[in-house]
Amino acid sequence: MQTTSKKKIPLLLPLVAFAVYFVVMCWLHYQQLCSTNDSVSDLVQHLEEALNREVYTAAYFLLPPAYALAGKWGVAMLVSAFQVGALAVFAWGLSTAVPQLSTSARWLLSLVVNLAQAAWIPNGGYWYLGTINGTIYHNTTYIMMAPFALLAILCFYRAWEGMHSRLDAKKWLLYTALLTISTAFKANFVFAFAPALLILLIVDLVRTRGTNLKREILMGCSVLPSIALCLLESVVLFGGEGDGLVFIFAADPEQIRNTSFLWGWFNEASRLGMIRSLLFVGAVALLLGRHAWLHFRYRVSFLTFCVAMTEALFIVESGERAGYGNLWWGPFVCYWVFLLESFAAFLREALAWMEGQRANLLGVRLVICGIALLWQVISGVCFLILLLQGSPYNIAIANWF
Repeated sequence: MQTTSKKKIPLLLPLVAFAVYFVVMCWLHYQQLCSTNDSVSDLVQHLEEALNREVYTAAYFLLPPAYALAGKWGVAMLVSAFQVGALAVFAWGLSTAVPQLSTSARWLLSLVVNLAQAAWIPNGGYWYLGTINGTIYHNTTYIMMAPFALLAILCFYRAWEGMHSRLDAKKWLLYTALLTISTAFKANFVFAFAPALLILLIVDLVRTRGTNLKREILMGCSVLPSIALCLLESVVLFGGEGDGLVFIFAADPEQIRNTSFLWGWFNEASRLGMIRSLLFVGAVALLLGRHAWLHFRYRVSFLTFCVAMTEALFIVESGERAGYGNLWWGPFVCYWVFLLESFAAFLREALAWMEGQRANLLGVRLVICGIALLWQVISGVCFLILLLQGSPYNIAIANWF
């Protein structure tokens, strides 16, 4: 199977596709940096803060040198390089989840899947705000966090393999370092991952009846450097009077009306946006979930996404940052991790069908999941075209039709 795939898909093809994607992203981000519309991108604000304000993210150490070397084009190329790197990490994640695929196939599939956005529907389309997507085109710190966040959890899977035998120090250190680097760019991933890890460790503690306590403590300590970074970042982000995080029902409704509520269950468009974002992963969970759930990676990604969603729905920022909705970057990146494992589950079942396993209408279930994914990819391509035309990110995709 692997040899056949290699013959059908030369390695040059994905390399060219990635190069084209890099050029498209460079052009997109250069346009965003030249725009005067705040809704087009966060890149302009982040570049201005990196040049003139206090540093609270590792991204601000990278933006000034890129700008000094090549101006706005330098920043555009830097951000685009991180996006291409994220696709490469996604492809590597597929290699460990579905090793039957060739390298070329994994790279091409990574590019295609990461074009997916919330599914468009007739009579209204959808607003980008309120949706949950793995691929984000407008936020610098998210773009730079994403590849390291996925690398961190992929290395976490490898480190966890030694939980009941012997923890590999190198794997643990690598996973911890990547998690810390991810947090240095943006804290949202660890903000969701740390509670999920705590749940995993508690379950392991109960199952082993305390006999694995040393390894559980060591694994738990892996998040300490990230937590320390979160505390340092909070000093800058929440320096104003009344700034912080509060339970949404304890927040001042007038202060966050039409802002944070746009992202939660209080807004109908937002609810519909979230549902349309989960079309493919939901189809996989419902139609292929029995076999997907057997894989530790799938269960962890699902748990982490659920934690991130819970935090985003029930916690908001207060003070000057009220209404920013920054807790929603957690579901975005955790959805991306969950998308990887859902797509891997879909590929495994598709390969099983090709090998002759046709029981329980597997082919029909695969077609339904495939249509859901294709729907989201087409919607994502339309959305990307709108962005390339200079449209802001909070537009209804229905405007394209």
